[in-house]
Amino acid sequence: MDKVKIKLVTIGHLPLHLNLSRVSAWKSDVFELIGEIENFALRCDSDSDGWVFSDMLLKAQLPECTSADFLIAIVNVPIEDNWYSRRLGNKQIVFTFSQVKEYITWENIPLENAILRTLYAYTLRYRRSGNRFPSFGEAPSYTHDETRGCLFDMNGIKSDLVESCNKPVICVECEERLRNERISTQMTKIVQSEIRKIRKHLYYRALDFVKAKPLIALTISSVFAILLGITGSLCASYIYDSIKSQPIADINNQPSPAKAGR
Repeated sequence: MDKVKIKLVTIGHLPLHLNLSRVSAWKSDVFELIGEIENFALRCDSDSDGWVFSDMLLKAQLPECTSADFLIAIVNVPIEDNWYSRRLGNKQIVFTFSQVKEYITWENIPLENAILRTLYAYTLRYRRSGNRFPSFGEAPSYTHDETRGCLFDMNGIKSDLVESCNKPVICVECEERLRNERISTQMTKIVQSEIRKIRKHLYYRALDFVKAKPLIALTISSVFAILLGITGSLCASYIYDSIKSQPIADINNQPSPAKAGR
């Protein structure tokens, strides 16, 4: 299976605690990142009301997309129509953390999860359209308004984005659409398998489990404490018996005075 080639760049100052090295090291069988994740300075001010950066203004800040199938730029400023992600044309896409990062960090979700789910969403959109992005006039329906934790949630309310940044899915409806649009079952299964890895860190997964099922967590911790106590007691007894028997063995091994005199 040929992989979709994506060029990922960043424009301007990015949020703290964004681990781009995790994005660079991400392994996928459906897409690959071309080259390093380069950063470009944002050398302009907003040109719309509400400190918004228009599509044309952002487009002028992006490098040309030559060696990749499409380019995704990560920014941290408001973009047109208050969206969190939009196509700019000419195989260029912009994603912003503006008004999004607060919701993601509040839920203890790594910021890079939002980038990863965006990579998968646009990869499938590209394949669904016959290895291209449709023109703005075609306006095919790729999303649904209901929030399901799906890659194709519309997320009209930005706080809904967190639902698809922790173990996102491809919902049943979208899975059927992918079949109808000639996306292979193999590719769909690969994506479903890979996006399960887009999740919180182990500590926060354990914390969520304790919050969701406190009685089970208490039972597990109690059993673990008992087993730990038993194990510690057995180890201590074994060590004590070993130390206690050591002097007796040394005395028995010493020669008697009579034998020594002979």
